[in-house]
Amino acid sequence: MAIAQEPQRVAELGIAARPPAAVPQSRRWLVVAFAVLAGLLALMLATAETGPGELRAPAPGGAHLVDGYPRANAPFLGFAHWPIVWQIIGFGGGAILLAVYGRRSWRDRRMHNGLCVVFATGGMFLFDPIYNWLGYFPTDPRFLHIPHGVLPWSDLAPTFEPVFFFPLYMLWLTGFALLGRAVWKRLRARGQAKRGAASWMYRHPLASLLIVSKLVTAPLDWGGFRLGALSEGFIFSQAPGPLIGGGGTSQMQLLWEPLLFPLTILATSLLLYEDDEGRTIHGRVARRMRSFRSFPRLTEVGIAWSILALSYSVCLLGMAALRFTGQSDTVARPWPYSDTKVYDPDGLYEKAGQPGVKRTGAANWDLIRP
Repeated sequence: MAIAQEPQRVAELGIAARPPAAVPQSRRWLVVAFAVLAGLLALMLATAETGPGELRAPAPGGAHLVDGYPRANAPFLGFAHWPIVWQIIGFGGGAILLAVYGRRSWRDRRMHNGLCVVFATGGMFLFDPIYNWLGYFPTDPRFLHIPHGVLPWSDLAPTFEPVFFFPLYMLWLTGFALLGRAVWKRLRARGQAKRGAASWMYRHPLASLLIVSKLVTAPLDWGGFRLGALSEGFIFSQAPGPLIGGGGTSQMQLLWEPLLFPLTILATSLLLYEDDEGRTIHGRVARRMRSFRSFPRLTEVGIAWSILALSYSVCLLGMAALRFTGQSDTVARPWPYSDTKVYDPDGLYEKAGQPGVKRTGAANWDLIRP
């Protein structure tokens, strides 16, 4: 009788009942997941190449020889090995996140939400050639990349699709979102300590999380893109204004990129949110799916991926509006990669007298040419 009355007594006292402990699960799914991931990376690394390959300029010029490659500009800060730095950041950061959350999942015998989010953010790599195509976003051919002509998917990129972009998505989205959430948790706890349940951040957790994450991550995202453009690891070869350094090789958007791409970081922040009972948004949705009974972890990752894909699609629609209305009309000069054919789908480099062989690239169509 006392046992039967215990839930009622707990409810009367206003004490939140703890959820039942999770039943230990087999670890085979984790081994399979990491084996598939390792196999995919191994395949990309085994088939990847460096250098301009099929897009090599017939007679490369260049005023500077940087790391043995002809370049139009001197290396940023006099350092010639920026591609190595970027690839260490991408592969190293992605490996750290996978190791940390993989270990926690192994220890707890369940998929840690952090691992689910890392897998989902890595899946945004599928959209990267489309982003690069819409944003006129060439990359340094010195990166280890998927060779041009191998896949129509990767050939959408103005030059090449770097392999390290796969783990870089994990780091860029998850890492920034983790930092934003950490700041939000501290601010929310401080507000709750002062005002209790009346605190605005306590009463509006999702809205406050998005606001704080935006304020924290937008400067980091813009700074990362700015460093990439300055180091010429990647550039915006044509861009809409307003710009910083407009018309130069390292030109950078002041408005559109900071508004569009961080939408995916904000969506990642939502995936990291857990309510008072430890439930996530994508976890709650996944449990409503029929596939959850047979494939619970795959379903949860799929829902998380879908949420990110929706936010990324909004970003891509914004970039498409800029491209297809001819707004990306400021050319980055000089073209930095002197050993690689100039990506010139709209003929703007040709009109500006840029030397070198030009190419229009794949899927070359616009509603209005710049």
